[in-house]
Amino acid sequence: MNIKLHTPKSLKAGSGISSLKQLLLSLIATTISIILTFGTAALLDHRKKEAEKHEMVLMILNDFQNYIQQMEELDSVVKTVYEHQLSILEHPENFERDKHVLTLLQMASVDDSPKTVETIFSSNIETINTLGNIPFTERVSEFYQARRLYQKYLADMVEEFFTGASDITASYDNLAQKNLGQVFFMCSTNLAEEKRILRQCQQMMDVSDEELTAFAQERDRLKQVGDDKTDSIVTTINQYQQRFMEAVEKGRQRMNGAK
Repeated sequence: MNIKLHTPKSLKAGSGISSLKQLLLSLIATTISIILTFGTAALLDHRKKEAEKHEMVLMILNDFQNYIQQMEELDSVVKTVYEHQLSILEHPENFERDKHVLTLLQMASVDDSPKTVETIFSSNIETINTLGNIPFTERVSEFYQARRLYQKYLADMVEEFFTGASDITASYDNLAQKNLGQVFFMCSTNLAEEKRILRQCQQMMDVSDEELTAFAQERDRLKQVGDDKTDSIVTTINQYQQRFMEAVEKGRQRMNGAK
């Protein structure tokens, strides 16, 4: 026995209910299309912002890492100078011969590190908003504040130790009045604090040592590309300078020959 199903007349094309059904389907399809379009756009925008945020975090942590490397070098220099001070104090007869080592503190205290990242972080509220992590921004601010304070300490120390009547290289007595062990202690303490903040920030933002190293290597590679272009420009300038000098020399020879 064959059973045939027939579409009710009320749902056949042209009927009012059928038209309403088509309208509802059309509205649903349109709504889904809008949701997918704006949802996809919102998702892509979110991913873009997250990528920018992560890039900014890596840039800040790379800045931390570079400064810490400089501090490690400085810590080594300060320790060396301190040990030389102790040696000179124990052997006054070597003061004139070895006092030049003390001046390493002057060179070690020169602050020539770029402040681009710190400036971007400190002067642009949008940067802080983009990071969106209050504990992280607090640690970053703490790092940069400690860096500024220590750099000021170094500058004041150099002025005190190497200027005027209290210059530690002027006499044995002056050197005996300044304990460079305090400078070494301050340097080591600052270095340990900056390392602590870096570790905290890495944990907060889930950045591994490997990822930070890879980011630093890529930045170095890009800088090298820029350096290659600069070298090329310098070479070109030197070539033009050489040609200029050769032209002047030939002209003078011809003038002298015509006389």
